[in-house]
Amino acid sequence: MQSSLLQLFDETYRKLRPRSPVPDLKVEFYSFANINNTIRLREGKLLVRVSDLLEGAPENVLRAIAHILVAKMYRKPVDRNHSTRYRRYITAQHMSQKARLVRQIRGRKRLSSPQGEFSRISTSSFFMGCWHVHK
Repeated sequence: MQSSLLQLFDETYRKLRPRSPVPDLKVEFYSFANINNTIRLREGKLLVRVSDLLEGAPENVLRAIAHILVAKMYRKPVDRNHSTRYRRYITAQHMSQKARLVRQIRGRKRLSSPQGEFSRISTSSFFMGCWHVHK
């Protein structure tokens, strides 16, 4: 799967920048906390990370992601068909449920008490008595 994903990005690059040599590509599935995809150019190498939630996605969706990322990287217009295809896939019910579950597992939101390192928020004069502590 990884080699076919690399091939998709290679083809997309050649289509969007036909006169430019294709830089070295490193494409990988990465475990983000959500459906994120990134592309960076570092030292002449394109580094692409596609959310691991999209690992089983159809080829046309992965091709759409490749087009969107490469086009944005080089400030080219994004084809509406590709953006619509990608958007429909990630907003489908099965993907929304999958993303919600992964966010719960991998997310970083931590709830803590109002007791801080230096002061307690509930008794702070900053709120001028407008803060009510419910017990």
